[in-house]
Amino acid sequence: MSVVIKNRYWVLRHGKSIPNERGLIVSSMENGTRPEFQLASDGVNQAQLAAQLFQKELEANNIHFLMYAFATPPFARTSHTAKVVATVLNLPFEGPQCDQDLRERFFGPSFELLSHDKYEEIWEIDEKDPLVGPEGGESVKDVASRLTRAMAIMESEFE
Repeated sequence: MSVVIKNRYWVLRHGKSIPNERGLIVSSMENGTRPEFQLASDGVNQAQLAAQLFQKELEANNIHFLMYAFATPPFARTSHTAKVVATVLNLPFEGPQCDQDLRERFFGPSFELLSHDKYEEIWEIDEKDPLVGPEGGESVKDVASRLTRAMAIMESEFE
């Protein structure tokens, strides 16, 4: 599936989260949506800085919003990032438009809530075959398909 992009997007990864600080893999919807896994204080600072840099870029290029939407996965760390960004940009924020297709990659139950050190095992699996994911988790291809679908939907909704 190919998607024709007519809109402008600002893509921002979430700031440093509490699981990042603890060195934990949190990739399931069940855990990712838990409020205790939102941004750490460093992550809030990162989101504020990113928003300030984005604002400067908009001003430098004389770009004004005609319409905007915050589309995020429903994870606590991503919706917290969107809220911080909206505050810095002085935009009304009634909550993000949550899209499960934008969620981060699910690495499977055998990696959930384990140490970040386990990422090496995941990358080895990916290197062998990007079409095959960790047991019970998503492959690189699965994620690419989800993101393509999410972009197609956003393009159709915001013409």
